[in-house]
Amino acid sequence: MSSAQVTFLFADGVGKTETAAPGELLSDVAERAGLHLLMDCREGKCGTCVAQLVSGAVEMDDYDPAVLPDSDRDDGAILTCVARACASSVVEFSYDSIEASADVAPPFTATVTACHQVAEEIWTLRVAVEAPLDFLPGQYVRLRPSPELPWRAYSMANAPGARALSFYVRIVPGGAFSSWLVERARPGDTIEVEGPFGAFFLRDEARPRLFVAGGSGLAPFLSMLKALGPAARAAPTTIFIGARSGDHLFAAEELRAATDTIPNLTIRRFVERAAPQDCETGYPTAGFASGPIEPGARVYVCGPPPMVEAARMAAESAGLNKQEMLFERFT
Repeated sequence: MSSAQVTFLFADGVGKTETAAPGELLSDVAERAGLHLLMDCREGKCGTCVAQLVSGAVEMDDYDPAVLPDSDRDDGAILTCVARACASSVVEFSYDSIEASADVAPPFTATVTACHQVAEEIWTLRVAVEAPLDFLPGQYVRLRPSPELPWRAYSMANAPGARALSFYVRIVPGGAFSSWLVERARPGDTIEVEGPFGAFFLRDEARPRLFVAGGSGLAPFLSMLKALGPAARAAPTTIFIGARSGDHLFAAEELRAATDTIPNLTIRRFVERAAPQDCETGYPTAGFASGPIEPGARVYVCGPPPMVEAARMAAESAGLNKQEMLFERFT
């Protein structure tokens, strides 16, 4: 093909058009147009960069089908980090243009203040920053202990505007960041921080909401619970928490504090095996069937891709609107 015109269209109605070379990645086209699209892995493995192909055609490199199910792709969903231009196209994003137009702030340095195990496979990492970090509750930053190690993305578990950032990290055997955290990290160490990023954040609305968390995917919901305003607190909030066993559960004190300050908060814990007395046996998606689910609830799901897809299907089966769901997948 000859060159094509790609139009990037955002939720606030703003559009920007740029010429694309044959087979050029849409992410590169957008960058040349001065846009910083929301994305993280750049390998089709996280789903952060998902968009809707309104018209035209693209070809996609290899990606994780758990991140982009065939049914979504058939409906026009694409991953812009692996999509290549092969015709003039219009690509639509679910977020406003301002989120893609702002310059990316340079990385800054934080100091480790605490790091220790809090549950099976879960460690907490806390760092101090010089200036309060403003972000939307549910967003993430990228962390890098040293230039020799790769960047890794983690959601904040603290409320926005704090100088102390809190993270919950799932330990991956042999993982570069996991090995650093378990074997070498100590209070006083420095770490690079970049961000915040992400379109998975708490919407400011007085309506019922349902959070579904798998494993360390609980972290962004802890931030959301701490950031709920008075009007939002008045609406029912339900959270389904999934873990492999009772030993994998964490943040009990933070959740207890949330129940003391949010009158309409319901917490249900699901574990796959050896369920403690206050837990149910099974996956968090089982909560959709046993309900009740508040009519008109906005659904937020964060966890590994298979759990996210299972939650999406369960929510649709429960009669919830697919357009009212927000997803954050991690690997």
